[in-house]
Amino acid sequence: MAVIRTNIFSMNLKYNMECYVILPDQVSKAKKLKTLWMYHGGSGDHTKWLYHTKIMEYVNERGVAAILTNVNESCFVDMNIGGKYGSYVGDELPKTIWNMFPILSSKREDNYICGFSNGGYGALHIALKYPEKFCSVGAFSAGDKADADFLNDNSEKSKTRIRLFGDGDLDKNEYGVKNQARMLALQDVKRPSIYHACGSEDPWLDMNLLVKKCFEEMPNKYDYTYDQIEGIGHVWPFWEEELVRYMNYLKL
Repeated sequence: MAVIRTNIFSMNLKYNMECYVILPDQVSKAKKLKTLWMYHGGSGDHTKWLYHTKIMEYVNERGVAAILTNVNESCFVDMNIGGKYGSYVGDELPKTIWNMFPILSSKREDNYICGFSNGGYGALHIALKYPEKFCSVGAFSAGDKADADFLNDNSEKSKTRIRLFGDGDLDKNEYGVKNQARMLALQDVKRPSIYHACGSEDPWLDMNLLVKKCFEEMPNKYDYTYDQIEGIGHVWPFWEEELVRYMNYLKL
């Protein structure tokens, strides 16, 4: 397989952004590749998928492409104070990659997002923000930032929260994925299927269950699937297992 390191100047962010494009060995000019866009967690970057999973083998075995995206510590959103990372990763980057690699299909039904931890939140946020581009999302250990405790006490944690999302109620704006899901459910559009997973020992299981409850309250609006593995927490063995299960769910 080919692992291609790209540096792309983002018009949204006004500087170069790196991502990896992974292609299988066997590529047919007659059929464009389906693509899995992969989002990283808050404590690392896009290279973590390469180091901690067998993504290169999966790409080769399943005949799909994978795009490993980096958004620094932005949580994949248009920051309240900072760069428009959500617009970059959800709109600008796909258009650029599709132009650079015409072997990749730009059809909605051939593009999927998955992410773990902060990247799981980001995957939900972007899929709900750009439902016309992505037909499905795999969110692993993915809570809603709207459910995180927030105290505006001038601490570094509170400053980070304000820089990312502001100091308002996230469940009433575009940063809250439950609010995004409810708003999108009111629109006459195609909505992404949701594959959501969390380990029973994850310290943020309660936040994941709130997201689960939200989608299950809209059974006629979303094709929602929840998977919980017992005895495992917020760790790479869980995320790799769920990556495989998500690809199987997609029939890739």
